[in-house]
Amino acid sequence: MIQGRDVVTLDTFSAEEIRHVTARARRMKAEGHGRPLVGRSLAMVFFDPSLRTRVSFDIAFSSLGGSVIDMAATRDLWPLAFGEGAVMDGLADEHVRDAAGVLSEYADLIAIRALDREGDWAQARQDLVIVSFQLHSSVPIFNMESVLDHPCQAFADALTLEEELGTLEGKKLALTWGWHPKARPLAVPHGVGLMASKLGMRTTIAHPEGYDLDGKTLATMRHAAAASGGSLDVVYDMDEALEQADVVYAASWGATRHHGRPDAEQAHRQPFRDWRLTTDRMAHTNGGRFMHAMPIRRNVEADDAVVDSAGSLIRRQAGNRLHVQRALFAEVLGA
Repeated sequence: MIQGRDVVTLDTFSAEEIRHVTARARRMKAEGHGRPLVGRSLAMVFFDPSLRTRVSFDIAFSSLGGSVIDMAATRDLWPLAFGEGAVMDGLADEHVRDAAGVLSEYADLIAIRALDREGDWAQARQDLVIVSFQLHSSVPIFNMESVLDHPCQAFADALTLEEELGTLEGKKLALTWGWHPKARPLAVPHGVGLMASKLGMRTTIAHPEGYDLDGKTLATMRHAAAASGGSLDVVYDMDEALEQADVVYAASWGATRHHGRPDAEQAHRQPFRDWRLTTDRMAHTNGGRFMHAMPIRRNVEADDAVVDSAGSLIRRQAGNRLHVQRALFAEVLGA
């Protein structure tokens, strides 16, 4: 169904394809997975730090019998140029055209993690690094988190929600901003919102004024929700969003208008320290289920009592990264 495809944004996958992947992940989780990728290889390139993604990608691919090479861009690659027609008389020693082309000769898949924190949002949202690798690679590209999306996290979230709730149509997901001492990427809330909208959930996004998600991505979510029979609402009150929510998904993200300007971002977010999930707030939900992609700032984004509660799904979310990534690797490589 998705053989040979890039896994860069959830927007390119239909609801049927998302359910197909999570169904295969459930089978692998329950029945085992064998070693269908013996002789296949994955090249991972990290332009930014990673814990869960690095470890889960490596273990998932190698457990299927494949081999993995893990590269930190600033340590293992020559400095890269990305612009088409670049005159390379500056710091860059190699063009992404050549780096992606050579990696395509060696590996069956290339996985990239690149979060642009420089420049304004209009520039950053172009996702230049991962889009450039897509353009110049001849093998499928996996997104291990970029400026705009984190699709493998969203696939794992879909699996976790299906395990917990069964059918997702009509279930309420509250996606709420949480205070954090620094701006976080928008990739996770974008991925969660797209996934929930495609799968027919009633999604309410809560954030302080000025923390809107990317406008084009939000429009895509609205279109997907309308097509799936779900809904998408945006409110500026956490408590309103949490009322009778079947699941609360906490995330923190930066204000797009302050992207690349940390001092302005810091000043903007200071008044919103009360955007924190507590047991009193979770008491207004339908079951107290809590999700977060991690890393999480305990007692800042959510209290320990919420993070460690019986309704917390965060460990299962992290574990399910292995299962959906095995399913995605097998599907994309036709194994």
